[in-house]
Amino acid sequence: MDTFNYLSVMISIILGVGLTQLFAGIGNLLQVRHRVKQYWLHGLWVLILIVAHVHLWWSFWALRESVAWTYPLFMYVLIGPAGLVIAGHLIIPGEFYEEVAEGRFDLRHHYYNTSRLFFGIFAGIVAWAMLLEPVLGVRSLFVGFRVWQALGLAMVSLCAVSKSRLLHTIAVLVTIGLLAGVMFLVRFRAGAFDFPK
Repeated sequence: MDTFNYLSVMISIILGVGLTQLFAGIGNLLQVRHRVKQYWLHGLWVLILIVAHVHLWWSFWALRESVAWTYPLFMYVLIGPAGLVIAGHLIIPGEFYEEVAEGRFDLRHHYYNTSRLFFGIFAGIVAWAMLLEPVLGVRSLFVGFRVWQALGLAMVSLCAVSKSRLLHTIAVLVTIGLLAGVMFLVRFRAGAFDFPK
């Protein structure tokens, strides 16, 4: 087993824990769905978070032959997956059964109540992703792909500082567009770094 495959086990475990947590949270919400007031923005950000977990795992394959791994670099790499797990824990309410027993649980209220922290962490993850390739010595900070990442960072950062429904609506739509563009134009094939030539 080479170094990349050995280290990717830890990354896979962390991302797997995050996905398990999200799927279990969705299942819990479905169990009490008659007492939970759904909110479409919350649902879309949960979906984006699921896609972000899978996309991050998929994107790591591009690093398989290009990094001279050290302990500090590996610790830096773990920040992103760990951040996604924490963000997932925030966006899916964990201890809501008491509130459900007393009446209805409002996901809209939960979404805006946790938005500053959730989107602040998400902004940190996007900033981490922007710096990942330069820190690992793979590519410069100044490549065309960073424009897409910077736009994503702007969207989640605005959501962290504003509770405007219009802004959150624009941000979720732009983020979905960015993710779709990255998945189908940039990272469609395992190991791809940038737009096809």
